[in-house]
Amino acid sequence: MESAPIAQWWDRLEPGIREWFMDNPGTVVLPRTVVNAINAAVGDGDGPGQFEVSEADRQFVREQAEARRNGDAGS
Repeated sequence: MESAPIAQWWDRLEPGIREWFMDNPGTVVLPRTVVNAINAAVGDGDGPGQFEVSEADRQFVREQAEARRNGDAGS
């Protein structure tokens, strides 16, 4: 199953999960706790304990991390 782009549900994630993504922007394989949080927030995923992080998703997370470093309070 293909997931919606992370940008579409980023704001629904718990702040701690968004922080985890920004601290680990290149991660392809997510820890189960992160996958469970995503599934709880968006009700989506690729099955139990799985979630595909695309290159576009990783780029979005890198942009969010850069904005955080620059003090941009945007989403």
